[in-house]
Amino acid sequence: MKSRIEDAPKLRTISTEIEGSRFNQVRLGLIRLGNPIRMKLPGLRGMDVIIDNHAWVCVDRTLYDLPVLAWTDFKSNQRSGINEPVRSQLHYYHIHADLITETVLATIVSVLAERMGKKHPAQTSSVINFCARDKSSS
Repeated sequence: MKSRIEDAPKLRTISTEIEGSRFNQVRLGLIRLGNPIRMKLPGLRGMDVIIDNHAWVCVDRTLYDLPVLAWTDFKSNQRSGINEPVRSQLHYYHIHADLITETVLATIVSVLAERMGKKHPAQTSSVINFCARDKSSS
């Protein structure tokens, strides 16, 4: 995917940070759901996101997957702990892409959580309370 966005003209590129929890959620999604992942972004009509290990690209599917924004060059190995933010490059391909950047990130995390919950539902377990005394043995 990264080679494909390299051919599209960028309006602007900035250095940015992605919250550690968001980055970790996406990495977990890639492990559990497969790589790459493509998903529609509810609330952003015509927008999809394509995620792989090297890039997260928001595209306009109504314009033949023309990139709108892309996060690339993740520096996850430079953080001291998994709670730390991850530095990356954010590329803007559309003049108003900065208006949806936060919405795209938040939607990616929520859609991935929903998909992972459906594929790997939480299992109920029984926990034995060792501190409670059995009334029948007294």
